[in-house]
Amino acid sequence: MADPRDMPDPADSDVDVDDVYGEGGVTRDLLDRRPLVPRTVASLYESRPGLNPTQAAKTFVEAVNLQERYGHLRVVDDLIGLQRRVGDTIERYTDKLRNAEARSGTSESARFGIGHFGGERAVVYVVDWSFFAGSLGEVAGEKFVQAAELAEREGLPLISMGASSGVRQHENVLGLVQMQRMAAAANKFQHTTNRPYISVLAGQVWGGMSASAVPVADLIVALEGTDYGFAGRRVIETFEGREVPRGLQSAEANYLDRNVDVLVKGVEELITFIGHVLTSGRHTHRLKVGDREEPGAGSGSRTVTAGPEGFSAALWDHQEVEQSVEIPRERRDRDSASTRDSLMARYNEIAAGAGRLDTEYFLRHVFDAAVPFYNHVRFEDQKAYPSIIAALATLGGQSFMVIGDQPSYTISGGYVGKRPANPSPEDFEYAVRMMTAAERWDLPIVFFTDTLGAMPSMAAERRGQSRAIAQSIKRAASHPYPTISVISGAMGSGGGLATTPFGRETIMLDSALGFVSEPRSTASILYSVANPTVEQVGMTLETMKASALDLKAQGLVDTIVHDADDPADTARELRAAIVKGYNAQHGLNPRRLRRQADDRLRPRTLGKLATVEERHPGSHEEQPQHQHLGVDRAEGPAAAPSTERPEADADD
Repeated sequence: MADPRDMPDPADSDVDVDDVYGEGGVTRDLLDRRPLVPRTVASLYESRPGLNPTQAAKTFVEAVNLQERYGHLRVVDDLIGLQRRVGDTIERYTDKLRNAEARSGTSESARFGIGHFGGERAVVYVVDWSFFAGSLGEVAGEKFVQAAELAEREGLPLISMGASSGVRQHENVLGLVQMQRMAAAANKFQHTTNRPYISVLAGQVWGGMSASAVPVADLIVALEGTDYGFAGRRVIETFEGREVPRGLQSAEANYLDRNVDVLVKGVEELITFIGHVLTSGRHTHRLKVGDREEPGAGSGSRTVTAGPEGFSAALWDHQEVEQSVEIPRERRDRDSASTRDSLMARYNEIAAGAGRLDTEYFLRHVFDAAVPFYNHVRFEDQKAYPSIIAALATLGGQSFMVIGDQPSYTISGGYVGKRPANPSPEDFEYAVRMMTAAERWDLPIVFFTDTLGAMPSMAAERRGQSRAIAQSIKRAASHPYPTISVISGAMGSGGGLATTPFGRETIMLDSALGFVSEPRSTASILYSVANPTVEQVGMTLETMKASALDLKAQGLVDTIVHDADDPADTARELRAAIVKGYNAQHGLNPRRLRRQADDRLRPRTLGKLATVEERHPGSHEEQPQHQHLGVDRAEGPAAAPSTERPEADADD
């Protein structure tokens, strides 16, 4: 089939070429098309460490010094009377319970109580595989409900941890309804407190737990070596009549599909990770800028590191570094002869310049501390990140949820290549979940945007790309606490807007660009050609008004930060701009924040519906009324809404 961009203009004047093939996005020739090492789940599965779920649960319980509550709860009846024949005898449910208790030394699969993570207390719920394969029954369900209610009463975080084979067959629907009770208890906890609910997968997690208490958590963490899913492999193979590929339900595969947020190497890293999350400051005072010490400041370069193959540790100080490459931060647009050449240099650098600063760099150097809610994975020379990452970061004692686009890198022989971020539906859904967590935890959000556009693939379309983008836009724009949008590279199309809520505080690097569709695609639309010339792309980029100065003149950007040759200077100025943007919104309630954004985004270029009296004062002759779309030269431009930040109303 011919490319619609090669077709002549449609005969039907009502059909625009935009309608034929969409709004654009990233063209294939703009991407680095070199062969990539396949993300083979099988290889990750084969090389991952083994995990003993019983030992992991025991180590975890001892490490948090669990003070158990309601340890006496146990099943005392046969409930439904399910039996099975074992040789010449009939085995009853109570027989199974006694045998399980004798083998495990515990009376049930679940326990809960108060645990300690450093100096922070939390309610901890643990499911132990050693008792009845961690199956979910009435006692385990009741203990989760009790744990959630205890956390609610005490105002403590809720942490669930362990492995589970699913609902206990011996309790039939009585066990099944525990899924409803657990999901409802978690929902009540989340709606009545602002404390985190973190679910930890440690072993095999199936059925009842995987479809109730786990996915509703604010954050899903998995120990390496875990398997996670609803239906087990044998069930799927029976239904589909074919073998399930090895590792397809591993935590590693679930991480790549964004069903798991963070992978940790073991219980030690897990305890440290949760402790960092719980101890992050949540002050609500105005901030002072306060410079932070920058090791290596003045070097004029940024460092890209690479570790061993496989998944990185979640915490930066737990990661191994096998290779480091210094990349000079040299602006490609500073020596350009014309505005057009300068814009083209910025455009090309955004698409392929590995020396540009990314979200992880800002997390490490703009903020005082950060807890990453993501991993990267190394496949030979590819250092791959999710297209959208998030972290809990602290600046001046105030915690922020940070959400941003993140490119991936190829590191080989001292060469570093960049693959831009092109978020898929799963990435936007992840961003929405992180925004939801930020709202629950009463946190402001800092967004970093650097994408030429969302993933332009048929697979992404079938998985609901448009819906995922819309949900992200809606959630970001309606966040009830301060938001700061930083356009650090490209703010491209709806995929970029999904993490750039305008109207409150928007910061833009002077090397960044913003556009409805990346310029090469826009030129393809304007000129109806598949491969526009450099001249056509350059003219398109220059006249589309995409620079930081252009967007500020349009009232969309508040502060422009100089992207300096020394990354430390950029980080320092950006830090000050974020503090300023946060303080400008500090103390405003959600209604005021949303109204302020709505007022600032009202159209500036529309005229008004003029009455006869307004156009001809004193005249009572009937004359036709006209709607003016644009500036009336005779009357001058219509008054644009004020961009000044009004003080909060007294009743707000």
